[in-house]
Amino acid sequence: MDKVELLERTLIPSGKIVFLGAGRLGIRVFERILMTHRGGFRHIVIYDGGTIEENDYYHIEKGAIPKENKASFLKRKFLTPDTKYKEIEAYPFNFSAENLKELKGADIVVSTIAGGNTLPLISEIIKFCHKLEIPFITTNGVFGFGDEKIGVYRGLSSVEKGPALFLKKFNLPENLKNVLFIGTGILIKEKLPISSVILDRIADTMAVEILREFYRRKK
Repeated sequence: MDKVELLERTLIPSGKIVFLGAGRLGIRVFERILMTHRGGFRHIVIYDGGTIEENDYYHIEKGAIPKENKASFLKRKFLTPDTKYKEIEAYPFNFSAENLKELKGADIVVSTIAGGNTLPLISEIIKFCHKLEIPFITTNGVFGFGDEKIGVYRGLSSVEKGPALFLKKFNLPENLKNVLFIGTGILIKEKLPISSVILDRIADTMAVEILREFYRRKK
């Protein structure tokens, strides 16, 4: 066995990532992380209580059935019989503050939940992850035609625009060095669409930052 083959055997999935949300953006980020080769995460956990609707074209294209739970679909679609390489754990309900303790042991937590007033929940997740020093990556606006700049902000104090600014009223810790906000920073009131192009670009950026953060902490 040569040195290259020995090295290849060490490049295996490890660690645990928790996804909060498996919607149009969540599924895209999930795919990119799952398909990471020669490394990445071994244990992938997904929370989402939503079901597939007729306009969830991306999910349907991947084989989802209308009214099927989104988290359960990802497990059905991607889990292989041999779970010693990668394990997928799906919870068919929306994550809430009552579930915060389930984040213990995660190497990274990723949120793509949106719609309605999700800020109180996001603030609680930030506080919990900050206390345990778990990296938390979440969105900061997903509206756009596709060519908008995708901002990556570390900590709330660095955010220049977008929905994340509204989190400042929740008295969050000042030094949020393990929290990343990623997105276009465009608010719903600007009445732009959410194009598939912008979702792909945000998913690409989130996947890069997830892996970079994971490997930075492994050193």
